[in-house]
Amino acid sequence: MTADTLNIARRRFTLIALVVPAVVTVAAAAAQLLLVARVPSTVATHWGWSGAPDGFAPAWTVPLATVLIGIGMPVALFAASVGGLRRGDHGTAYRLLGAVALGVAVLVGALGTATLGIQIDRTDPAVTLPVLLIPTVLLAAVAAGLIGWAIQPHVPWRPTPAGAAIDVPVRAGERVVWLQGVTLARAGAVVLWIAFGIGCLAVLPVLFLGDLVSAVIAGIVVVVLFVVVATTLRFHVRVDPEGLTAVSAAGWPRVHVPSADIVSAEVVEVSPMGEFGGWGIRWASGGRQGVVLRTGEGVLVRRRDGRTLTVTVDDAATAAGLLTAYAALTPERRTD
Repeated sequence: MTADTLNIARRRFTLIALVVPAVVTVAAAAAQLLLVARVPSTVATHWGWSGAPDGFAPAWTVPLATVLIGIGMPVALFAASVGGLRRGDHGTAYRLLGAVALGVAVLVGALGTATLGIQIDRTDPAVTLPVLLIPTVLLAAVAAGLIGWAIQPHVPWRPTPAGAAIDVPVRAGERVVWLQGVTLARAGAVVLWIAFGIGCLAVLPVLFLGDLVSAVIAGIVVVVLFVVVATTLRFHVRVDPEGLTAVSAAGWPRVHVPSADIVSAEVVEVSPMGEFGGWGIRWASGGRQGVVLRTGEGVLVRRRDGRTLTVTVDDAATAAGLLTAYAALTPERRTD
């Protein structure tokens, strides 16, 4: 991979993930501000399955929500990615995040503009939602995302070589335990809390102005978002004769790989965004799972069925060496 290729990837990611979404959002908000003068002071902002409005808000909240979500979400995604891009990381995850940022901006901008447009020159906000409005807006957002994906070059992730595992001599019957804690990187915490805040802002109108069912669903969404953030902040990692265990400080979620299931363990350099598309417990193609809370060293465990688990943690060389030693002492391995 040449430096020119990476520079092109960075520039196009910035264009698709930040610049174009900002332009789209500003243009949509400007159009909405012009429409605000021609719609009722209180407009419909949510519709039920029948197409009848069941949520209302002041007209000025529509362009405000468009700006908060249409710019806030791309900024959060860009902030989550820019550090890795500066280090030279890249991969499908970055390309996908750029496409998502553009798609979200088009979705929010088009939806706000269209819903205001159907209420022009009305004296009341009781307007039925056209059947094809939502599908059309969704198609436009998907098309924008696909265009954003196509404009960015394909630069596959290539892992950075790392150090070797430490030889840890362990004899049968001995019990050695290795413990470490890892805290979510500041950048990851900021991005997750920003995403949580944006999610809360997005569901507030439904929570307070929608019908009971919609309000309950919105409340559940807020709770789920909070749980996801809270359980990602810190993990405790343990290596013992039973294998590798990583558990959230909240007690859940928990990931465990038994020693008998381990083929090998090695030290790797981890890029959460480049390899897994974000922080926390992640899954990627090829049976790859990760507990990735920061950039830097980690331990990669290869399992018998071909799957892998990557955990970012300090002193990964000792963890990898101890896992290798315990795997060699399992009854299955000793009889091989």
